[in-house]
Amino acid sequence: MSRTPLKSPPPASKIPGRPKSDSPIVLGLAALFILPFVLIGLNSLLFGTGATLVNWARAQSWHATSATVESAAAVWEPSSRGVGGYRAEVTYRYEVDGTVYQGYRPSLHSGPDNTFQKQLGDRLEEAQRSGTLVQVWVNPDEPAESVIDRSLRPGHVAINSILGIGFTVIGLGFWWLLLLGWRIQRWERKSAHLQADHADKDVA
Repeated sequence: MSRTPLKSPPPASKIPGRPKSDSPIVLGLAALFILPFVLIGLNSLLFGTGATLVNWARAQSWHATSATVESAAAVWEPSSRGVGGYRAEVTYRYEVDGTVYQGYRPSLHSGPDNTFQKQLGDRLEEAQRSGTLVQVWVNPDEPAESVIDRSLRPGHVAINSILGIGFTVIGLGFWWLLLLGWRIQRWERKSAHLQADHADKDVA
């Protein structure tokens, strides 16, 4: 008595109604899932580290003048992740060539923390209470543009750079793997079709 050989189940890519792993829909969803990593990394590099370095380089040629602090505080900002920090806020008044200007920029670094921003806010608040003049740096070409602390914080810049590069590399790396996997599967599928065509010709 002959036995009918059991047929092996079709591969997952052949199951009707099931999307292939290299289908445009699956690849598009995977690329969209990775997109936030790339955007976070590029945003940190371009608008965080990059902008800070550009502003620092520009401010090195600005002129110093005295200003009166009208209001200042180290404001606590809570974070959705449970870790908050202080942000220095200030309003100051200064005069350039007989024109009075008002400034609001305490430093080149806008992100909250528990050290630099806290100390800067406390120092400016003390200057307001005592009536002590503070030094501000003014753009000679645009006197309305000024900053109190033009120093660069290497540690802060390094951390932002590492995070930005890390997220960007991770996102682009996954995109490259997706593209590589898609090209390999296309090549395998093309090779299978060629082998099937040769087999059909041999049978004929």
